[in-house]
Amino acid sequence: MEVLFGSSFVPDRLCGIGHRGQAVCDLTVTVVGKNGSLEHVRVLGPHREKTQVELAASDAFALGIQAPVRISGDLSRAGACTLVGTEGEISLRGVAIIPARHLHCRPQEAERLGIKHHDTINVHVPGRDQRIEHVSVRVHPTFALEFHLSADEAAEHWLHTGDYVTVL
Repeated sequence: MEVLFGSSFVPDRLCGIGHRGQAVCDLTVTVVGKNGSLEHVRVLGPHREKTQVELAASDAFALGIQAPVRISGDLSRAGACTLVGTEGEISLRGVAIIPARHLHCRPQEAERLGIKHHDTINVHVPGRDQRIEHVSVRVHPTFALEFHLSADEAAEHWLHTGDYVTVL
């Protein structure tokens, strides 16, 4: 954060996300790969111990970043990129992933749905004959009940923010 935005800079919270204690910050970075750059990539907070860059597969391909599909936090064999902020830039290895599709939920919701942390489930898109398989379950007391797909996968299934799926 200091390299990208300066030592005295404190990010402001723009808005919360569904997970308690986490927020979208007023900061953006440019993500640079060997084939180009992606500007105005939003920073999430609070500050974490390890830097992680989540990209759609099409963005990773366009940037020339070898990003594997991984669950958030699993940076094994993750791709390299350069991040550019308002005050500087930093080249990092082992930070870029394509997020695996996953369902976040609190323990009481997981129990009601009959699922556990790290289970792999399938979901159905109501109103369509579509099934999305190999969805990883993430259970934590601070999580909101949310199904996350990359932008590429959401477009493939014609899903938008706020749409619902059914756990199978």
